[in-house]
Amino acid sequence: MLYNMAYDLKLAPEPDHGVMPAIVISVLVLIVVAVVVFLVNPRETAVLKLDRVNLYAPHTEFGPDKGSVHVAGLANTSEDDLYVVATVSMTDKIRLPLYVSNTTLTLTSADGSAVEATGVAPQYYRRLENTFPELGGYLGQALYDGDEIDPGKTRSGNVLLLFPGLTEEAWHNKKSAVLTINLRNQNPQTIKLP
Repeated sequence: MLYNMAYDLKLAPEPDHGVMPAIVISVLVLIVVAVVVFLVNPRETAVLKLDRVNLYAPHTEFGPDKGSVHVAGLANTSEDDLYVVATVSMTDKIRLPLYVSNTTLTLTSADGSAVEATGVAPQYYRRLENTFPELGGYLGQALYDGDEIDPGKTRSGNVLLLFPGLTEEAWHNKKSAVLTINLRNQNPQTIKLP
């Protein structure tokens, strides 16, 4: 009887041809990578904090100029405006710089109607300070379109918004006021004003 030793001698285990172990290992590696990415990346773009809100509501009367002709029966005109100066600070929470795009303030009045104001450019601050010296006391460093906030840093500044034709009484009787600071390539940041 001839005995074949090639079949009895097993020097290495037979290879496992199943794909299940490879799939399980791949899924586990993906889960670990996802958890690490989730824990390392910040969950919010920025932190927006409201420091204070100042209101200035001038009532301006327009009459005839000295030396000009006044038409009989033509009444003088007047104008009410509401300037809102919000002092805010924004902290960059991501590892990229943030760029302010523009600023808006949406006021919802007691009747539910909404009015939106956009930020006044800092180049007009000097003219407004000359016209309304009381308003000039509220203005300082502006936070406006194009301003950059470096990663991990905080930038503070004033946002000046104008509501033409609105009175201070309308502000105090509002339902809500939401300040929105839009950022380039990031989600806008919002905060409620008192």
